[in-house]
Formats: sequence, C-alpha cells, structure tokens
Amino acid sequence: MENVKSQNNSATLLLTKHVFNSLLDAIIKHFKSSHSIENYKDFQLYGFGNYETQKPNLKNDLELVLRAYVNGKYLYNKQREVVSGKPIVKISREYRDLFFNYLGYNGIYEFLEKKIIDIDERQKQLELLENTSRNEEFYYVCYYYGEDSKMTKGQVTIHNNWKTFELVFVYKNTQNKSVFYELFGTLKQENNFVHFDCKHFIQKKKIEGSKMIFYVGMDSHYERPILIGAYSSFDKYDHSIAGKLMLVRMNSKQEMIQESKSSEFHPAICQELVKYRHIIPSRVPKKISKISPESPYAYIFGKIPGNYSATFLLEKKKVTLDFNIQKYHYNITSNMDDIELENDRITIENKGQILEIHFDATGIFLLQKVSVYIKSYELFSEVKAGTGTFSGVDINNNPTLGTVLLTKADHLL
Repeated sequence: MENVKSQNNSATLLLTKHVFNSLLDAIIKHFKSSHSIENYKDFQLYGFGNYETQKPNLKNDLELVLRAYVNGKYLYNKQREVVSGKPIVKISREYRDLFFNYLGYNGIYEFLEKKIIDIDERQKQLELLENTSRNEEFYYVCYYYGEDSKMTKGQVTIHNNWKTFELVFVYKNTQNKSVFYELFGTLKQENNFVHFDCKHFIQKKKIEGSKMIFYVGMDSHYERPILIGAYSSFDKYDHSIAGKLMLVRMNSKQEMIQESKSSEFHPAICQELVKYRHIIPSRVPKKISKISPESPYAYIFGKIPGNYSATFLLEKKKVTLDFNIQKYHYNITSNMDDIELENDRITIENKGQILEIHFDATGIFLLQKVSVYIKSYELFSEVKAGTGTFSGVDINNNPTLGTVLLTKADHLL
C-alpha cells in the first residue's frame, strides 16, 4: 500500500460509490457541526450560484484548507453523478487530498482505515486504487545518438497500464527551432524485457516504425526511473539504423516537454550514448564484391588471421606479446597464459594500406591499452614482418607511444 500511495500522489483519484457517499456525508456533517447549521439550500451549502458569500459555505471552508480557489459546484456535481448511477467517481488531482484534509485525515488511506467499516467495500476501494496506479500515465525523455552525429531527445508518454505509448522526437532545424516527428504503438512485456512496437502515419496510412527493447529486471517496470535498451529503425535519410538509447522518467508532462526541448545534455548520458549508433547505408548490391566501398580490400582483410609476435620498444625496455587473430571471427586472443586481451578491434584503413589493431591487456604486462598501426603490404609480404607505431597507456596509467615490431609467425602457439 505504501508503494501505491507514493506513486499516485499527483494522479487523479477514483472512488467507489460507497466511499464517495461516506466521504460526502462526513463532509456535510462536519460542516454543519462546525457552523451549528441544520438545514441549507444546496447552492448555499456548496457555495455556487446566488449563494450569500457572508454566510458559511463549503466553498469558503475548503478554500481556507487548500489556500487556493475551489469550485463551489464541484462536490455538488459529483454527488449528482452518483445519483444518476455512476459507480465510480473521479476526483481531479488538485482536489485529491483536499476533502480528506478538511476532515482532518492525511488522505484516502487514513480515511479508509478509520471510516469505512465494511471490509468488502474497503477492499473494493483498495483494488481500485491499485488499478489506478497501474493506469497512471508515465512520462519519459528519450535520449539517443541520432542523425548528423548529434545527441537527440524525444518525449515518451505511456498509457493504459503500460499497453500503449506515444513517442515524439524533437529535432532542431536550421533556425534552431524545434521540429517534431510523432510515432505511437503498443507495449509488450515478456520475462525481464519491455518491447516497444512503433508505428507512424504517412499520407494517412499507418506504417511500421522503429522497434525498441528495454531490460527492466524482475521488479515492476513502472518503478524504474531509468531504462536502457536498444533500437532498430530507419532515419530521416532512409538509412537502416540500430543503436543504444535511454529513457529517463520525468515527474510530469510539463517537465518532460521542458527537458525534451532543452539543448542541454547531462554528461553521464552523453558518455553512455555517444557513438553508439550503427548505420547501414541504403544500397542493393548485385554481388558480394559490391557490398560496400570497402569490398575491394576484402582480400587484404582475409589475410589478417593468424599468430603474431609483437615487440614494443618502451624507452629502455622491450616488451613482447604473442597473440592470435581468429579466422573468420577476427577476435584477438592471447597466446600467453598470464595475459588476457579484451575490447579488441581490427580495421584496415587508407584503402587497405594500414592495419590497425587495438586491445586492452590485463595480467602481467606493462601495457594496459594498445593501438598498433602498421603498413599491411609489409606485414603480408614474403617477409611477413613490419615496423609500425603504437600508442597506449602503461601499467602506471601514463600515456605512451613508440615503435612496434610485428611478425606474423604461424608457428607460434
């Protein structure tokens, strides 16, 4: 119950017919007792229409509690809703605690505990409160590294017990004005994940949009203030894209709108998302050799796998590392028992002329991070050896650079 109470303080309040009637009876009884009044016309009791402002009325009493304007006809209209047959009464968020505070209660829960004797009626109201907390709208700001290599924000509003959502991306045009791109869709919860299935309209036709998936763990997803996940979509340049994104929960719709329109980004969010974006250019190749502009250099890339010995010249020291680059998978693994390699990367640069090898080393080794650059035609010649340069960080966290001797030695194991 405490969780529901804390989550729902700013939401509208739904009351069963029984609880509302009990609340209204208590309010009128308290009012008449406080002012020693027996009978009053409705307009004078509630404080609307041609009521006499100098005489006691509920409107005035409630304004003293709220310290703000109160609609004198509000309770009267709610009472008429019940008489007309409505089983549920909706109390707006600005009056959510007002009527209970007028009676001296902190809120709905204390009122239920002290005034609703019927156990079944009390349980009906508690279940309604629980369901209401699930149906509350949730507001998030979406962050991701987007088009034009810039951080981007969006507005995410979740409705209907985490079943549907609206997503509005906010871009800046050349005049630095906000431009909006709207999507909508359904939510699906499976195991520890929440799936977002996005749609959008083009010329009044609903078409597929992006797909997003967020890990939420075993706890209730609506209790998570931050969600981190992945997306697959297409961008405004008609490229297929995928990447990492983050949802940060806001306290209100207004706060969400204000944050989404701001040009400021928290450094921790930037650190988490910058460069986490994969772009697949829109092209339809007719053969393997035309997959991309890099395809002509695939022959060189195919010669990279094998065993290597690298000698790093560190001032007056020489440090040797034996490693393997796996065939097909291109993972870099250490051939030395006391050293492990991770965060490895291999690329060929400058039209296949330069080979870059990058990795982090843990264990008994003087270098912790290493980036090696060497001319590929030397390494893949008959000599199978070449001299290149390296940069990195040593075991004392000092930046370092120097010369590296790299030999492709397939006999090394």
